[in-house]
Amino acid sequence: MTTPMQTPATDAAVKTYLRLADPSDDAAVTTAVNAVNSLMVEWFSAPIPPQLWPESKRQGAVMLAARLFRRRNSPAGVESFGELGPIYVQRNDPDLAILLGLGSYARPAVG
Repeated sequence: MTTPMQTPATDAAVKTYLRLADPSDDAAVTTAVNAVNSLMVEWFSAPIPPQLWPESKRQGAVMLAARLFRRRNSPAGVESFGELGPIYVQRNDPDLAILLGLGSYARPAVG
């Protein structure tokens, strides 16, 4: 499990979001959660206690960790095959960008 002191996402939250019950997924979930939590602290400049992370950032971190976990099923970027050929993993996720304030959804800053 990840340490809950400064992290917006937890293993339990990601497993609940993905409806995972199989303990064989625990290591992969933990790896994804640790990577996302590290990235969140880096993006937002400082460790923040979990109760102070805005709900949008916590949900965005859980969604990003879930996406990262699910990405292991499509290492070449192919999600599935349909009638018209391969369906690729979407490059950008606008829901995550909105929740995490990334890209065109970032607040304007000076300096």
